[in-house]
Amino acid sequence: MISSTTRHPDNLLLFVFLVAAGLAGNYFSFPIFLNIDFLFGSIFAMLALQYFGLGWGTLAAALIASYTYVLWNHPYAIIILSAEALCVGVLMTRRRLGMVLADTLFWLLIGMPLVFVFYRLVMQVPLSSATLIMTKQAVNGIANALLARLIFTGLVLGFRSSQTSFREIIYNLLTAFVLFPGLIMLAIGSRADFAETDHRIRASLLQDSARLDHYVNTWVINRKSAVLKLAEMAAGQTPQQMQDHLEQAQKSDANFLRVGLMDREATSTAYFPLLDDLGHSTIGNNFADRPFIPDLKRTLQPMVSEVIMDRVGIAKPMVAARAPVIIDGKYGGYVTGILSLGQIREQLDSSTMGHSVLYTLLDKNDHVIMSNRSDQAVMKPFARREGKLSQLDADISQWLPSLSANTSISDRWQDSLYIVQSGVGDLAEWTLILEQPVAPFQKMLYSNYSGKLTLLFVILLAALPLAEFLSRQIMGTLDVLGSLTRNLPARLAASDKAIVWPETAIKETNDLIGNFREMSNLLKAQFDKIQEVNETLEQRVAEQTAELKASELHLQTIIENEPECIKIVDAHGRLLHMNPAGLAMIEADSLAQVAGRPVLDLIAPECRSAFADLHQRVLAGERMQMQFEVIGLKGGRRWLETHAVPMLDHGETVQLAVTHDITERKQMEEQVRQLAFYDPLTQLPNRRLLTDRLSQAMAASRRSVCYCALMILDLDNFKPLNDTHGHLLGDLLLIEVARRLTHCVREIDTIGRFGGDEFVVMLSELSTDRALSTDQAQAVAEKIRISLSEPYLIMVQHEGRSDTLLRHCCTASIGAVIFIDNETAQDDILKWADAAMYQAKQEGRNAVRFHDANA
Repeated sequence: MISSTTRHPDNLLLFVFLVAAGLAGNYFSFPIFLNIDFLFGSIFAMLALQYFGLGWGTLAAALIASYTYVLWNHPYAIIILSAEALCVGVLMTRRRLGMVLADTLFWLLIGMPLVFVFYRLVMQVPLSSATLIMTKQAVNGIANALLARLIFTGLVLGFRSSQTSFREIIYNLLTAFVLFPGLIMLAIGSRADFAETDHRIRASLLQDSARLDHYVNTWVINRKSAVLKLAEMAAGQTPQQMQDHLEQAQKSDANFLRVGLMDREATSTAYFPLLDDLGHSTIGNNFADRPFIPDLKRTLQPMVSEVIMDRVGIAKPMVAARAPVIIDGKYGGYVTGILSLGQIREQLDSSTMGHSVLYTLLDKNDHVIMSNRSDQAVMKPFARREGKLSQLDADISQWLPSLSANTSISDRWQDSLYIVQSGVGDLAEWTLILEQPVAPFQKMLYSNYSGKLTLLFVILLAALPLAEFLSRQIMGTLDVLGSLTRNLPARLAASDKAIVWPETAIKETNDLIGNFREMSNLLKAQFDKIQEVNETLEQRVAEQTAELKASELHLQTIIENEPECIKIVDAHGRLLHMNPAGLAMIEADSLAQVAGRPVLDLIAPECRSAFADLHQRVLAGERMQMQFEVIGLKGGRRWLETHAVPMLDHGETVQLAVTHDITERKQMEEQVRQLAFYDPLTQLPNRRLLTDRLSQAMAASRRSVCYCALMILDLDNFKPLNDTHGHLLGDLLLIEVARRLTHCVREIDTIGRFGGDEFVVMLSELSTDRALSTDQAQAVAEKIRISLSEPYLIMVQHEGRSDTLLRHCCTASIGAVIFIDNETAQDDILKWADAAMYQAKQEGRNAVRFHDANA
């Protein structure tokens, strides 16, 4: 059957290879007899059907069969061979038939009728040829299907890629032993018959050619001798004296219609008969324009003429024998004898009548003198219809006609010809062509081959049911044995009845049955012992089951009362179990609220990717630990730390995790971080964090080649406020200063407090140009100075009386420095900015001063 592991063509290379091999199989066909070839392409189409299934197998068959259009000049074989793959595939997959049987049914019911319709009714091939082609294609198709199935079975057995039926193997081998020897004997016998027929055709044609060539040459030589003798007489006699000789020559030889003497100017001076068919005189006619005269003057040799139109009497085609009159070694005119070809035609007709041989006599211009071919006309150039002329040997050639579309290749052979041609005359002025049509021999061979091929097909059809019967008989005992041994251990354990084993005359099968009998007896004895042991074990299992239930109850009590979260997560990340402590952490009232829900839904978005990675690594066998934040069902957020390990649960790896709450620890860590890096009053970065930010800005400027700026500013009128109203109001003023500074810079910039009333502003990523960066920093500094110089409104609280609103004016002195890269130490940058700030104070305060690097 079709392989279930390769129903879809996931191996394009194999598909292309099978199609290419199928095209090659059609190209390198094997001729079993005359123009009847065995093609091997469908072998690979059937292999593709078995490997890739119905659709791709049918496509492969269509592609492979496309080459038959080149071979046979019609598209019908493509339809038939594609239908073969489709029908065989359907019968194999849906009816569970073997490939050979399915292919045989296709050819009997569909393939052979299609061949008959296309060849006999559409292409008008003769009935005998259509019958032969129909039988040949059926045998060819079944043989190829058988070969394809044997190859596929061999590959299955070699690579153990799937299983095949032993009965089918026997069936296919028995069929092959009948079919292939018969085909080989048929091919050998037909080749011998064809060789014998070919030899007979050639020998007969050469024999006819030699006999007729001798006859025609002798006839021409005799006519040339007659006119030559007259020409020799004319050299010494007058035209009047020659008149009697011409009359005697014409009357003594029926092959001469007329005989005449022409002078040097080609004017007739003596002629017999004296009157032509129209009663006109034959004396005095001039033939100086005849094309043969220059040849006579040049060669001074007798010759037979080309076929020309007669100008004496009724115009009709004629040929003549001519001899020059030589006087004193020079041309002095010529003697002509107009020839009657009736004797030659009678000889050619009688010699070729019984052999169906075609003859054609041509002049030196290849114009037809006479022919028994109906398609040739006298005086017309000899021409065959379009075809190919091949030289078979030194004497014989073969002509094959070209075929029009939708014409059977057998028609080409039927219309082909064996050809022999020879020159006539001393100067080969004429050419005799003999042609032997293949049609009568093909009909005889086809009749012989058709009977043999039909007999082989009938034998094959008879062999198929015989192979089916023998394969079933051989496998019958094995089938019974297979049925008896199916679930043998279970049957022996469930029943005390003895198994009745079959008997056979086949020694190997009988030995196999004996082995199974011994094995079943041993198994039965072992089962009896096992049953005794099982009865003892059942009691022990019941006791251990009770102990296990008690142990599980104890473990469940521990888990349910454990203060830490214990949970189990399946391979898909769904929550399977969680104890009450864990449910409290995620704000769940019961396990039913979260059971089967993805754990990632409860984890904060920023932690989900890391938790998913932890889960996969645990499933892979690792022990993992992680801190993450969860969002409870009621919206509360808590930090948890989990310890996860893999665990097997009903054959599946799951995650077992113990988790405890670290929210308070995280809060304490955050408080410590705030105290370590931020000013507790203004919540601005302190000196420690500001130093780290300055290092980062210097490193970033090295990559971006952009300048940065650092400003130190000091409040000008801050101390009187502290002295007059106390540190509480001073703190409120500092908080407001921090707020105003935040609104004057970008998010990427940093504001810090060094202590007291001293603040630091760091501007990052200014311009790559120092002057432009200085202008940018100047603008920000002025914005800060103006913002801080605006009055401050501070609410002063008094005990025992109403609060008052205090208005205070306070400016700032700002010192700035421009820097890039880490070419300068941090302490120098801070020192230069501080120095510039003191310069602003000394010059009147409420001002901005930049450190001059060149000072």
